[in-house]
Amino acid sequence: MVRQVPNKAPDEKEDPSFRVTDRRRVSPEGSQEPARAPESRAERIPEPPHPPTGETSSAEKEGKEEDFLLLPIADLVRIFIAEFQTRALMHMGLIPHPETRLVAKDLPQARLAIDCMASLTEQLRPLAAPAERDELQQMLANLQLHFVRQSGG
Repeated sequence: MVRQVPNKAPDEKEDPSFRVTDRRRVSPEGSQEPARAPESRAERIPEPPHPPTGETSSAEKEGKEEDFLLLPIADLVRIFIAEFQTRALMHMGLIPHPETRLVAKDLPQARLAIDCMASLTEQLRPLAAPAERDELQQMLANLQLHFVRQSGG
């Protein structure tokens, strides 16, 4: 059900360029039902971030798994490279842990993350454009330099 909410005084003319649509779904028991997917990409509304609760519904898990299954392998490798970069910086004590906001050093873990990133970068190199290859090489070199500085070498 799409419901238009009036946001004007009764004597104002309606502005056709602006419309508010209520997309909430509520069951008869009062619990929230998942909203159906929008018909077009232009209608897609980003969902607000949910605070981590430690529990993930099976529908959310399926949606995340489907997203990863649909990604080309090269894009999945790029995601892993970015994750390893973040983890390396975190384990070198250069950025705080995203959830705890604590800064802690764990250099063996940082080294492992950098080595994994280097391996994935090497595998992605033949598929990447020259600009992306340069960017990946620069990211890796920066991480290695930070690692040497953090380890006191």
